[in-house]
Amino acid sequence: MSDPFGAFRQECTEVLRTGYSALRKTVGSSFPDIDVASTLEDPPDPGFGELASSISFELSRVQKTKPMEIAIELAAASQLEQYPLVRSVEAAEPGYVNFRANYPQLAELTLRGVLEQGSHYGLLQTDQPRRVIVEHTSANPARPIHIGTAKGAIFGDILARLLTARGHQARTRFYIDDTGRQVAIMAYGYRLLGEPKPQGKPDHFIGKIYSITSALVEIEELKKRLGLLKKTGGSDLDIVAVTKSLDEWVGVAADLQSKHQSEFDQLSDRVAKDPDPEASVRELLRKYEKADSETRVIVRRVTQMVMMGHEETLRRGNILFDEWDWESDLVWSGRVAELIDRLKETGFLSNKSGAWELDVARAVDTFNLKEKFGVTRTFEVPSLTLTRSDGTSLYATRDMAYSLYKFEKAERVINVIGVEQSLAQFQLRVALWILGHRKEALNYLHYPIGLVELEGQRMSARRGRYFTFDQVLEEADLRARAEVEKRSPELPAEVKERVAERIAVSAVRYAMLSVESAKSTSFVWDRALSFETNSAPFINYAYTRTLGILRKIGKFTPPSSFSRLSTQAEQPLILQLSKFPETFTKAADELDPTLMCLYANELAQRFHEFYEKADISHLEDEELKRQRAALVVAVRTVLGTVADLLGLKLAHRM
Repeated sequence: MSDPFGAFRQECTEVLRTGYSALRKTVGSSFPDIDVASTLEDPPDPGFGELASSISFELSRVQKTKPMEIAIELAAASQLEQYPLVRSVEAAEPGYVNFRANYPQLAELTLRGVLEQGSHYGLLQTDQPRRVIVEHTSANPARPIHIGTAKGAIFGDILARLLTARGHQARTRFYIDDTGRQVAIMAYGYRLLGEPKPQGKPDHFIGKIYSITSALVEIEELKKRLGLLKKTGGSDLDIVAVTKSLDEWVGVAADLQSKHQSEFDQLSDRVAKDPDPEASVRELLRKYEKADSETRVIVRRVTQMVMMGHEETLRRGNILFDEWDWESDLVWSGRVAELIDRLKETGFLSNKSGAWELDVARAVDTFNLKEKFGVTRTFEVPSLTLTRSDGTSLYATRDMAYSLYKFEKAERVINVIGVEQSLAQFQLRVALWILGHRKEALNYLHYPIGLVELEGQRMSARRGRYFTFDQVLEEADLRARAEVEKRSPELPAEVKERVAERIAVSAVRYAMLSVESAKSTSFVWDRALSFETNSAPFINYAYTRTLGILRKIGKFTPPSSFSRLSTQAEQPLILQLSKFPETFTKAADELDPTLMCLYANELAQRFHEFYEKADISHLEDEELKRQRAALVVAVRTVLGTVADLLGLKLAHRM
C-alpha cells in the first residue's frame, strides 16, 4: 500500500528471476550473472504491458540464440500463482518479456493506500536520513532579484521540500554577499545622494541607485584609462577596445538617465566632483572588511533595505528561508583570515605582487582530483586568486570559509548556483580537499542552474537591463486575471483576485521547474499560462474538476473493493497513481524536481481523459459510483501532494 507499483515491479523481478534460474539450469552455467531488476523498464507503448524486460538481448549475446527464442522460454517458465499483482507474462518481438498488471489487485493496493494515508501517501521515508543544507538564491544585495536568479530560488526551494518530505533534515540558507564590490558601489552612490529614504519598494529604489552609480564610476574609470593610453602611447588595439567599452557604457548611462532623470543628474554631478570615484569605492570596500564603525553602519543599513525587498519578493513567490547569513559576519569573525593562513601552510599558495594565489592545477594533479570529482582529464583548472594586493579577500575565498561553516551544521551541502560557476565550484572543492576536509569535499554538491531568457530577450543586471522577479510575477498576475475573467466572469471580484494570484505564482514556478535545472529556460507566457497541457493551469484545472465532481456527489463513502474499475479510462489513472511513490523517491534521491512536473502533468492528462469518458455523478449503479468517486478522491489527494512538493498554490475554483 505504501508503494503499489514498486510491489508490482518486485513481483515481476521475482518472476523473471525464477524463469532465468530455470533456464540457466537447462542450458548450464554459461549464462552470465545478471541484475534482473535492472533490465525492467517502461515499455514504449502501454499496449505492451506495464513493464518490459530486455534480459533476452543480453543472454542472446552469450548463447548465440535469437532474443525472441529466449523470451519465449522465459515467459513459458513463469509461475504466477504466488504473484497476485502480475496478470500475465508474454514474449514480444524482437525479444522483450512483457509483464501485465492485475488491475483489480493494483487498484486495491493503490486506492486503499491513498484513502488510508491521505497526503502522506507515496512519501516514502529514507532509511539514511541526513542533515542537509541547501543554499540558494543568495542574490546580489545591490538590486532586485531578477528572473534568472529566481530560477535558482525556485529550484533550491523545491530541493529542500523534496528532501524534507523524504525524511532528511533539510535547511535552506541565503548568503548575503555584502562585502563585494557591487555593494560598495551601491553604498557609495547611496551616500552621495545623502542617504535618502526609499521611495517605493526598497530593493527597486536602491537597485536604481546602484545601476546609475555603477555606470558613472565605470565611465570615469574608462575615461582615465583612455587618457593614460593616449598619453603614454598605448597600442591602437588597446585604445580601440577601451573606446568601444566607453561608448557602450555611455549608451547605458543615457538609457538610465532617460528612465531616472532626477537621481541620474544628482549622481552624475556628485561623481564628477570626486577626483577618483574608483579609489573611493575601493576604500569603502576596504574599510567595511576591516569593520570600520561608520562604514559598517551605512553599508548594513542600505543592504538591509534591499534584503527587505528580496524577502517580500521571495515570500510572494512562495519561497521561505530558514537562515540568512551575512558574509561580513564571516569576515569579521576571523574565519576568512584563518582560512588563508591554513592554505599558506599547505604549500599550494604563492604571493604575486601582494596578492595570494592558490595553485589549483598542482593540487589537482597531486591528489588526482579530476577522477575523484568526476571531471574529464582535459578539464582546464587555472590558479585562483584569493586576495587583492591591498589585502582584501575575494568572493571565492569567503565562499570557502562559508562552506566550512555550513559543514559544521550539516553532513551534506548543496549549493544552487549558475552553471557558469562550475569552475569556481570545482576550485572550492579542491581547496576543501587540500585543507584536509576530504569528506566535506566529497559531500559538497554544485547544483547548476541554466540561464533564463524571457520571451527571447537577453538581460544584463550589471548594466541595469534586466527583468525583475517582481515584474514577472506582476505580468503573470495580470495575464491570469484575464484568463479567470474570461472563464469565470460570475465569480466575485475578491475570489477572482485570489484565484489569479495562485495561478500566476504557480505558473511561473512550474514553467521554471518543467525544464531540467542546468538547461537554459526560454520563458514564454503563452506556454506558462496555457490551459492545454504541461503547465500549472492545466494541472490546476484537473484539481478543480476533482473538487467539482466531489461537491456534486456530496458525502463520500469508501467502497469495499475496487473491482469494477476496469475500463480504458480508469486503468491508466490507477497505474499513474500507483507510480507516485517511485517517482517521488527518484525525484528526491536524484535531486530532479522536473520528474515531479512530468508526473503531475501525466496524472492531470489521464484525469482529463477519464473526466471526458466516465460518468460519475449521474450513475445509478451506486457501487460503481463509489468506486469511481474513490478514484477521484485519490487523484485530488495526490495532485495536492505533488503541488505542495512543487510549491504550487492550487486554486479551488478557476
